[in-house]
Amino acid sequence: MAAATVPMAEFTPYLLQQTALRASLLQTSFGFATDDWEDLRQELALDCLRRLPWFDRSRGNWQGFVRGTVRHHACVLASRQIRRPAVEPLPSDGESEANEVPSEDFRPLLEQGLDTERVLAGLPEDLRRLAHYLAEMPVSAVRRRTGLSAAQINRNIRRIRAAFVSAGIQPRVRRMKQRPTSEIGSAE
Repeated sequence: MAAATVPMAEFTPYLLQQTALRASLLQTSFGFATDDWEDLRQELALDCLRRLPWFDRSRGNWQGFVRGTVRHHACVLASRQIRRPAVEPLPSDGESEANEVPSEDFRPLLEQGLDTERVLAGLPEDLRRLAHYLAEMPVSAVRRRTGLSAAQINRNIRRIRAAFVSAGIQPRVRRMKQRPTSEIGSAE
């Protein structure tokens, strides 16, 4: 049923491209061995192919389906990799601190990144683009690039923040440091 709606001549190279990209990201960012690359790529492709019968053209195009399913399974694999220690902790003999295993836990950072990606993916295209612009450049540059007024940008920022809050993420707000009022009067 779904295979009839997906052009397989275009689907296969696109799937292989997406799985290669995600396998490389997993390998470089989450400590998978170099030998795991082909296995990761194969697992990502098989998961996408297993989900292909649930593809619904009315909900989006097949490229988005491939990107979404491959990205989702890559996140699952990354989560599993982080939960599994890369090296077994060495027993401490009390003589050397070199044997101590660092207690820093990166799971909250990964989970926050995955949650942020999920919230951004759920935004309308114009808000998602605006969020990416705001992360990379000041509001004045965003105004020039998008042609939006300051009021429109501020309204859209409130909508983006509301999406994060509704997902349970409290966004950090960058505010300009305000000068005390005594300095304002003396500067003139």
